[in-house]
Amino acid sequence: MGEAVVWVDPTTLTARAWHDAGRLIGPILVTLLLLCCLVYAALARALQPTRTIRLALERITNNDLSTRLPRFDLAELSAISDVVNQLAESLEATLAQRNELTRRLIGLQDEERRHLARELHDEFGQCLTAIRALAASIRQSAATDCPSILEECDSISRTATLMTETLRGALFRLRPPDVDELGLVDSLKGLVAGWNGRSQGRTRFEIRLGGDIGRLPVSFGASLYRIAQEALTNTAKHAEATRVVLQLTRRETQSTPDGRLTGEIELTVSDNGRATDTDPLARPGLGLLGIRERVATLGGRLSFDVGQEAGRALRVVIPVAPVVESAGSAACPA
Repeated sequence: MGEAVVWVDPTTLTARAWHDAGRLIGPILVTLLLLCCLVYAALARALQPTRTIRLALERITNNDLSTRLPRFDLAELSAISDVVNQLAESLEATLAQRNELTRRLIGLQDEERRHLARELHDEFGQCLTAIRALAASIRQSAATDCPSILEECDSISRTATLMTETLRGALFRLRPPDVDELGLVDSLKGLVAGWNGRSQGRTRFEIRLGGDIGRLPVSFGASLYRIAQEALTNTAKHAEATRVVLQLTRRETQSTPDGRLTGEIELTVSDNGRATDTDPLARPGLGLLGIRERVATLGGRLSFDVGQEAGRALRVVIPVAPVVESAGSAACPA
């Protein structure tokens, strides 16, 4: 009958398999590409609100606590939005309470300073005047009866005079001129003139004014004066400078539809002294702490720049509420 032998050729099977697979690879690749595009588009649409959340968190970090997030389609992102909004509201309320408390504490501090100045002037000042009068009286009597104590009388009188001058400087720092009556510009000019008188030529203090300083809100006057006073005091004590410049400038940034201007006011105290501290704001000094608190109460920013070789600059920038548009500028070296 005969015999039939059948066997499988691996080469033929492999070729057939590759042929069949080649027919399917194209549609499979196209399908995978379309699927990836659809998944990417779906994820991009779903995660698009995360950019809005990130921007909102950045604004909150920059103290823009009025930022609020909208509701999103995804429940998870909406939950995050609610938490961020609650956090912003809580921080805004806490900051408002803190600023109000700081304003009250600053008011109490100023009142206590005025009270202390009155007590020093009435009690300590009168005692020093009496000591000088007694020293003069004793000297007149000793000129004929006991000339040997004349030197001690003169020494007492000189000491009392020195203490009186020191007391006057302390009273001036404790009780500054009435900024509301004299105005901020005249008060700052008097402050700079006082430092020039006390430095006796060792340090030259200057003042430069720019913009419409006279039309600042009333609440700014006393705070800006105190900030400038404390900054000049710190510079005179620690900078060892020969030239100190107090600069107060107001810049208008934008105009509202009703013709009012908003802007900011910048106060800078710069010197040419030694720049040893890279970050003096990190020191726990009461003077800089007071400046920081007053700036925070006014909603401003505080920074400190140090030159590469010499010189430092304390810079305060405070936003100004809208005022009626008015042109004017001044530049007054003193």
